[in-house]
Amino acid sequence: MDKTGLRRQMTGRSPDPKVALRVVEGLFAWMSVRLPGTVAAYLAFGGEIDVEPLFTRLPGWRWVLPRIEDDLSMTLRDRDLPRETHRWGMSQPVDRGDPVPWHEIDLMLVPGQAFDTAGGRLGRGGGHYDTVLAARRSDCPAVGVTWSERVVDEVPMDPGDRRVDYLATERGVIVCSPTTR
Repeated sequence: MDKTGLRRQMTGRSPDPKVALRVVEGLFAWMSVRLPGTVAAYLAFGGEIDVEPLFTRLPGWRWVLPRIEDDLSMTLRDRDLPRETHRWGMSQPVDRGDPVPWHEIDLMLVPGQAFDTAGGRLGRGGGHYDTVLAARRSDCPAVGVTWSERVVDEVPMDPGDRRVDYLATERGVIVCSPTTR
């Protein structure tokens, strides 16, 4: 199936609240055994798993959130900033203060429309996460966050598409294929 067909297949799907809670619980357990650092998270939109409960459950971590700028680049802002609704409908931090540099990120939580166990990720088609995944530090793991119904055999990948290193579902957090990087 091509990307358009796969996006169409996944549109309108939302996780059962109990399943979403299990995904977050698994992420909490996985992150709890790591040293705190700066996490690029996201605000759930369009059926994505809501990771905001982690913000208060892991208070030693610094949480930053994506903002789509007028030039369509993605920057990171502190999670405590007020929020606004972007013209595409998602919530994001307001444009206040300096963006958080990408080199300060120690862990990325990445949403997606679909994933595969080799780390393939299907986003919304803007390429925002592909750009930042390509530019991240080599020691900054990226965790795709989803539930098992959005894990497919193979996500179609173009040359510019980037993979995630781990995949978090209600079944736990798994390491993706060594071809991830």
